Amino acid sequence: MALDTSRVFGFNYDGSWGTSGLDLWVHHDHGLMAKEVARGKRYFPAWNTARWWLSHEAYQRDPERFAANFEAGLGVFAEHGIGVVPVLFNRWRDPWCDFGGVPLDHILPGASSWSRSDTLFTAVDVATTQVEQLFGAYLAGVVGPHADDERVVAWDLCNEPLMGTYVEDDASPVLAAELRWLGWVADSCRHLGAFQPLTIGNFASLTAIRRTEPLVDVISFHPYYMWNGHPTQPHMATVEGFEAFLDEAVAIASEAGKPLLANETVWGARDDATHVEVMRVTLGALRARGIGFTVHALQHSLVADLHEDVYGPVSHAEWLHFVRADGSLRAGHEAFNEYAPG
Repeated sequence: MALDTSRVFGFNYDGSWGTSGLDLWVHHDHGLMAKEVARGKRYFPAWNTARWWLSHEAYQRDPERFAANFEAGLGVFAEHGIGVVPVLFNRWRDPWCDFGGVPLDHILPGASSWSRSDTLFTAVDVATTQVEQLFGAYLAGVVGPHADDERVVAWDLCNEPLMGTYVEDDASPVLAAELRWLGWVADSCRHLGAFQPLTIGNFASLTAIRRTEPLVDVISFHPYYMWNGHPTQPHMATVEGFEAFLDEAVAIASEAGKPLLANETVWGARDDATHVEVMRVTLGALRARGIGFTVHALQHSLVADLHEDVYGPVSHAEWLHFVRADGSLRAGHEAFNEYAPG
């Protein structure tokens, strides 16, 4: 199944009601999700792709309910002509409002009793530890039934793995373990018959993009123009640095012969006008290079970075959402429609 990434135009989606992935899915509100997606489509008629965050922790607690909610949600998006990129796992851990996801000791052999050093992840033996059994059951229950589902346009294997200085260290056992695990996830999805392209949502690291490229069909990355600066990513704090980063990512994808997708982008701001300006700089640069995108994110939510200060802790990323808690569109944000594919 081919995906024309240059025409991808849309949003990441997390429901408004939850504070974490587990909370969102254990307390899934299908009616509210249907309302939020329909409203987003009214605001942004050309919206054609949603990156939808899942929760393996919630599947573990009630597989049947999770599967039913996932199926129903795919139907909601399809009703509005929106293809879905489900995010299967998450490795981004936020100190302000942690979303949840895969802890390091679940994938690093020897780090805990749940990841014995004498048993490593392989595609043919997914039941060597309790953790691997849980991950394998989740993939079988989510990817398996939808391996030929045209409503799923790609599978994002993991959000922001390799987020640490160890990504630059060829000798790092953490790097080796995480890459091995990502390879196991990719192999498992292919073994389950997934005909959709596989991708990995890399954060803004060229090294991470290069290290994960051999595992995927589509290269995904998170180019954020960080207008208010960032101590670990100073190259993204200026327009010139941001655009240079984009050009290097384009070169990597061109050399690999694979499509490139910005499946998270547009840094936040408390001030609406500032956020619109950041959006214009970001999406203008992406469009100029033929890179499609799913902006993070459509909807106010209680998860990290998607709510105003009154709703909980707010980090340096400030407010990334486009639609407020009351359902109104943030001032000026209709400008997003100007960047729809022609």
